[in-house]
Amino acid sequence: MEEVNLSTTISIWGRRSVDWVVLPSVGRSGGIVIIWDDQALELIDSKGGTYATCGKFKSLKDDFVWGLIGVYGPNDNNLRFALFDELKFFMSQWDIPWCLGGDFNVVRSPYERSSEGRLSSPMLEFAEFVNVCGVMDPLLEAGRYTWCIPVVVPVLSRIDRFLFFVEWEDHFQGVH
Repeated sequence: MEEVNLSTTISIWGRRSVDWVVLPSVGRSGGIVIIWDDQALELIDSKGGTYATCGKFKSLKDDFVWGLIGVYGPNDNNLRFALFDELKFFMSQWDIPWCLGGDFNVVRSPYERSSEGRLSSPMLEFAEFVNVCGVMDPLLEAGRYTWCIPVVVPVLSRIDRFLFFVEWEDHFQGVH
């Protein structure tokens, strides 16, 4: 969607206590919306980029300040470095625990694709990003893949994920 308004957000969220930030789509591709309960979280600041949008939030229950980055990564392998640079830039803006989630459009290892194949440069770049930033990359609980092309022999990949800092996980115990 190129535009998200209150009625669209309520239809997705299901209730009126809602706020959101949007990175609009370009035609039929991209686009990110982060939606939250405005009675539980206060948005302190937000920033948008080319492949991600982020918010700095304060939990109203306990004043815990943390960040969320919504990701829609490029399909072009030559643009991956720009995605990772943008994510590192957002995380450098505020010294807070982060959670990053969305469609990264890249896997970290051949094991995350049904065709497996060999280790590629984009995989190495993603693995390096995860290691350098110190984010946790939890295993999936209900399967191995998050995306597929439904052809005769389906092509399966794990391109969607949530990454987070240990401090974020410690605060939101039980998240899975």
